[in-house]
Amino acid sequence: MGDIACPVCRKSNRIKELSLASQATVKVEAWSCGKCHHAWRTEPWKTSDAIKFFGAAYYTKIENAERLDATKMKLFEKFLQWANDLKPEQPRLMVDFGCSYGTILQMFKEKNWQVMGIEISPTAQKILNERNLPWAASLEDSGLTLGSVDVVVMSDCSCYLPDPVGTLRTIRSYMQPNGLLFLRQPTRGGLVGLLSGMSRKKALANKLWLDHVHLFSRRSTTLALKQSGFYSVKFLKEKDFRRSLKGEIIHRLLRAADFITWGFFDLTLSWTVIAKAEKNVNIGH
Repeated sequence: MGDIACPVCRKSNRIKELSLASQATVKVEAWSCGKCHHAWRTEPWKTSDAIKFFGAAYYTKIENAERLDATKMKLFEKFLQWANDLKPEQPRLMVDFGCSYGTILQMFKEKNWQVMGIEISPTAQKILNERNLPWAASLEDSGLTLGSVDVVVMSDCSCYLPDPVGTLRTIRSYMQPNGLLFLRQPTRGGLVGLLSGMSRKKALANKLWLDHVHLFSRRSTTLALKQSGFYSVKFLKEKDFRRSLKGEIIHRLLRAADFITWGFFDLTLSWTVIAKAEKNVNIGH
């Protein structure tokens, strides 16, 4: 495994190959890092087009996307509250990276924020147009100026990025010093790594992936953010995120196990993270 390095910490001496079930058209390969507890795998769209893949995914269908957003509405309201506390004066600019159908964009727009969504799904782009919400397929195509953005929201999209550290660096280059990044993501890297070490639990570990390419841990999340020009990284309990009763019980049990073991295994299912953009960072490409 010496020729494979972790995409976050870049270490290659503690990489473990994970055993996952292959899909019909893609041979699935997966790995975990014993250093930062990050886990990653073959992109599910490796042999097809990423845009077509996401177009067919259940969570990109408008009825499902709106249902999923409904579970996070209180969390989105918190994002807006924290953003207003940071930037009470005009002008104010927010970017939603992976904006889907624009739920957060609409909330910020209604509170007089300038907004821009980043989205690659043609279906979502069409609905963003119908809702009169501005969007671009990438930050580079957005027309925004480097160092101009006050707040960036990334809700459940970092796990799909081929190069999350590189993308975070690009995002940082568009942010003002001390701008806020709100990051909501699954952090199951440690749990997948642990379950994959138990031969009878491989099927369960496989279920945890969904369509994700990366499963972060707290360690790999913190490291990815600091490498990308962010500081003051804070992990918040997800009291504003709605789960089923079963999901909430599992989440709390894993959180308790994390607490008892001083976070050694990084078992928690997901976190809401806030980070600030560093001041002294070269924002040129």
